[in-house]
Amino acid sequence: MIKLNVGASPIWSMEGWHTLDHKFRENTDTSLQGDAANIPLDPKTCSTVFTSHMFEHIPHVKLEEILLEFNRVLENDGILRILTPDLKKVAKAYIEEDEEFFKEAKLEDESLRTDLGFGGMFMNFIVSPGQDTALFNRNLDQFIAGYAHLYSYDFNMLKILLERTGFYQVKEMPFCKSEEEDYEIPLHVAGMEPEWKNFNQQFYKENNLVHYYDDVKGEYNINFKVTGFDRDPLTSLIIEAKKKENIKAEDYDSLNNSPLNYNNYAWSLLKDNQFLKRHDVMIEAVNKLNKEES
Repeated sequence: MIKLNVGASPIWSMEGWHTLDHKFRENTDTSLQGDAANIPLDPKTCSTVFTSHMFEHIPHVKLEEILLEFNRVLENDGILRILTPDLKKVAKAYIEEDEEFFKEAKLEDESLRTDLGFGGMFMNFIVSPGQDTALFNRNLDQFIAGYAHLYSYDFNMLKILLERTGFYQVKEMPFCKSEEEDYEIPLHVAGMEPEWKNFNQQFYKENNLVHYYDDVKGEYNINFKVTGFDRDPLTSLIIEAKKKENIKAEDYDSLNNSPLNYNNYAWSLLKDNQFLKRHDVMIEAVNKLNKEES
């Protein structure tokens, strides 16, 4: 059976594990490049699926598709372990103006903005700049910005989604505690002691490591690899669930269709003929470019 780390990043590896990531890395027997909503594996081939700090990068209207795909590739009673920023923890710290919490959070994640006070730090956990999602204007003729974080979850939100998509025994878990032995190993630099350390510039300097974004070249400069699993214990929500039953995507009634939310409005622009025409031209051009590059 396969153990799969989804969204592992190109610098992660562990013996006995497969990886799936949309970022470029060499395709091998255990390293797959692709989409979490379309995993190139057969049904029920995974004993466990791990994903760390990926859900916040996914448009919330697409998350059910990914959970259904995890359901498809997992064996019955296979373990799904999820890490994502904990909306409840961060919201509590914001309401209480917990300066110590955000000071420590900044050590976990140096990209946390601090120029707009507590509100700016809180919102940075929910929406943040990055390269995962591109935002264009309505006319599709102006790039506005790239985004990393798009949404945030608390335990109850994910419990609802997981139980709807065929999982049970949904539990909030302590850091590095699991019946799956591998999950007791925290994320750490390969070759160093298997203990959690905040990945920040002070840590890199103390250990002769290099990790920074080169603004001129438009790429990261990194001279190390990582392995292990749980990270950011202060701000992370850690959840495990087991696959209870198969849920076919084609038979699934998405929450996007619920009258209790406005999610379907997210696709309303596709009913605008002017927008749809521009959209189709853009998609055709990108598909042509992809064929030329492949």
